Amino acid sequence: MTVDPPTQSVARPAVRKRAQFNTWARVRFAATLGAMLLIALSALLDINVGTFSSFSLGPVTVACPLGVAQILLASQTFVPTLALAGLLGLGLTIFFGRAFCGWLCPGRWIFNHAPRTAATPFKARVWVQGGIIAGVLGAAVAFHNPLFCIVCPVGAICRGAVAAGAGGSIVPSIGWLGALLSLEWLSGRSWCRDLCPVGATLSRISALNPFVKPQANPEKCRPCLACMKKCPEGVNLSQTNELSTCTKCFACQGACPRDAVEIKLVAKRER
Repeated sequence: MTVDPPTQSVARPAVRKRAQFNTWARVRFAATLGAMLLIALSALLDINVGTFSSFSLGPVTVACPLGVAQILLASQTFVPTLALAGLLGLGLTIFFGRAFCGWLCPGRWIFNHAPRTAATPFKARVWVQGGIIAGVLGAAVAFHNPLFCIVCPVGAICRGAVAAGAGGSIVPSIGWLGALLSLEWLSGRSWCRDLCPVGATLSRISALNPFVKPQANPEKCRPCLACMKKCPEGVNLSQTNELSTCTKCFACQGACPRDAVEIKLVAKRER
């Protein structure tokens, strides 16, 4: 029979784990803040580096796959350069998974703090999010306009950053973000985890991503809820290896009281 070590013997590792968790959080916040400052500074200096939705690396442009799909469907015209930018965005997601959500998207630091009536995701989250994505694309076709791009929180934050850098008003962005925060409080759901069409789209693509994933060491893991409680996506590593929703924030590693979570450069095939 395996007996867990006494509480006193794990006190120091627990402190070390909390420090590790806080370090990852600070690094991710610095990455997000740095990206936001770059967007604002580029607007101030009138240098077009792009936004979170679309950015340029020299002559190469990378764009949000969902945004590109909306624009192409809304215009009902195939634009090769735009399609290529979307394909490059898709390729980055396959390579990095949903790291954008955990490391760059400023929405993660704004939303998901409301008192939730449901601490875990929808049981039918895949179907609910699939319906949301279909609705977003269907609206683009019906109204000949990429409507979600207009109301997307990430876009609102970027417009606010650009306005701040260019000396414009950030009131519209603050007002819309406030409305979405109210929606979270009223619905009790997490925007990023349950409702965001961009995150849902990246999750589907991320199913193809085999790199840099957390896994529970079966020799150390004693099934509990520590990793699930800290994971913004509600993943319990002791029960599943399906990590398409993983944002690579590594909160699970800092939360595990038994040091059982390991970050694999190349993960085993999901089951």
